[in-house]
Formats: sequence, structure tokens, C-alpha cells
Amino acid sequence: MFPTLALVFALLAGVQAEQPSQQQPQKPPEQRPGYRIGVAVNQIFLPVSARSFGGGFVRGLTKDDFQILEDGAKQDIANFYAEASLPIHVVLLLDISGSTRSVQGEIRRAALEFVKNLSPDDQVAVIVFNYQPRLVLNWTNDLNKIQTSLESVYPRGNTVLHDALYVTFDDLLKTVDGRKAVILLTDGADTGSMVSRDEVVRLALESEAVVYTVSKLDEYWAGAIAARMEYQAASQFIPEELTDEYIIANKRFLQRVSEQTGGKVLDTRAYSSLVDIYKAVADELKNQYYISYIPKNILRDGSWRNLEVRALRPGVVAATKPGYYAPREAAAAQQQQP
Repeated sequence: MFPTLALVFALLAGVQAEQPSQQQPQKPPEQRPGYRIGVAVNQIFLPVSARSFGGGFVRGLTKDDFQILEDGAKQDIANFYAEASLPIHVVLLLDISGSTRSVQGEIRRAALEFVKNLSPDDQVAVIVFNYQPRLVLNWTNDLNKIQTSLESVYPRGNTVLHDALYVTFDDLLKTVDGRKAVILLTDGADTGSMVSRDEVVRLALESEAVVYTVSKLDEYWAGAIAARMEYQAASQFIPEELTDEYIIANKRFLQRVSEQTGGKVLDTRAYSSLVDIYKAVADELKNQYYISYIPKNILRDGSWRNLEVRALRPGVVAATKPGYYAPREAAAAQQQQP
């Protein structure tokens, strides 16, 4: 990781650890039989959603109801976990740039309702970002601490969206195993990050976290363009290079980092409130199956492997991330070093 962001993140995490209110390190989740990510470096773990043709979640499926294909070749399922049977680590990644000031109250309410919908064993961390990413709460399931952390931030400044995602994947999520998800709320702007979109997507895939993006991009850009025309002061929150191409590139990036990890982009205009959006994400996480397999293709060539999960029960449609990058031989050798 580049020094500037690593130092900021480490210092902020260290300051937080010195505060009396900070929770003690959480007891790691209980290991279930056959479940330990990282032991088999070539074992692939997939979050799988199963829905009826009408769109509702289908519960009660078993290992025999699914088939996994990698590059068209059938794979043998190694581990299968029914919906909500494994704890999950969730990062609430919140844009607190100046453009989000008017909705901060709604963001807090939505985030708290989301946490209330999680299981007692689930863990939550909170990262906020404007001109830099900040870890304001490390892993906890204490609702009071989560609420306090959300109330401690004040929206201002510009947006380093890519950098915030980078430290989320490269620093925070590297410390945990198992099911992982990132709930990103943003207007989609980036006004000063040091990392590229491609680097963020690479780290997202390596983290094995599912990314759900609550996007205010279209809503924000429409208002921003009008504001630029009318109010000079608004320009501090609007990139100078604002063009149709810029907007399209940001939309594609949000779709890419979400969909390639098995998540999705949720447009705020399609829901009545942020609370409804966060509830929809919580419902999906609670109804996901978690399936692993060991690829029959043992080549460590760094190539892209296409994935497909089929539901064998009639009337059910399964969905997961579209694929992954195979490890390279050099990376594998480094992992074996003491």
C-alpha cells in the first residue's frame, strides 16, 4: 500500500485504540467444521442468492440444489452453508463530503436500522471519507457504539472515493476471514484519490467481500449541475472536469466494483428512503447461501475464470459473482514462505 494512506489509516486506528470507549478486540467467530478461509489457498468461496421467478428469496435449499461451473466445467462443492448460518463482517463505508450534508440524518437512521437487522454474531466497522478515509469504529456488534460513531462525523470537503475503497479492502478486510460485505453510500464523485479504478477492483476481488453501493450519483449530478449554474459556492463540491463522460465513467466504476464482487448498485431514486435500501441489503445478506469449491483447473496463471451457479430446483434462479482471477505462481510461492 502506498505510504500516505497507510499512515493515515494506521494513525487513526491507533488513536481510536487508545480511547477508553473503544471496544476490546472481539473474540473471533467460532470455527465451524470444514470452514476456515485461507487454509486451502485455491478454495473459492461464493455468496449465492436464490430467488423465485417472482423475485422473492428461496430458503431451505440444500447442497444438491446447486451446480457450480467454472469456465463451463462442472465443479464439486466442498462446503455448503445455508442462509444466515455463518456470521458476517460488514463495513459501513460512508461518504461524508460536503455534498451529503443534507442527508446525514437519514444516513444515520438507515445505517442503524441496517445493523438492527443483522444477527448477534455479526460484526460491523465504520469508515467515513471526505478528503481522506477515516476508521471511526473497528469491529463490534455493540449498537450503542455504532450509533455514537455515526453521530461523531460532520460532512464537509471533497471526496476520495477510490482511496476509501482501497483502505477498506487492503487494510481492514485483510484482518478477517469468512463472509464479508461492504455497504458503500456515495454520490459517486471522486475529487482527489491517488489510486486507480482498476486497482480498486483488483483489491475488491482479492478481498472476497461483496460490495453493495447505495448510489446517489444520478440524483447528485442533476442537482450539482443546476447548482453550478446558479451558485458559485457549490463549485467546491463539483469536479471541474464534470462532463457526461465523467458521469458515465463513475457509474460504470460503481457497477463494476459492485457486480464483479457479487453485489449490486442500488439507485436511491428507486426507493422511498435510505432505510428501505439498507433493509433490502440486510434481507439479501440474511438469505444468501455460502458455497465453496476447489477448482479442477489447477493452473496458477493469473487468468480470469468465469463462474456460473445454477439452481437445479425448478422455478429458482441463482446468482453469484461473475468470476475471479486465478493466483499466479509467484504469488503462491510468496504465500508458502515462513
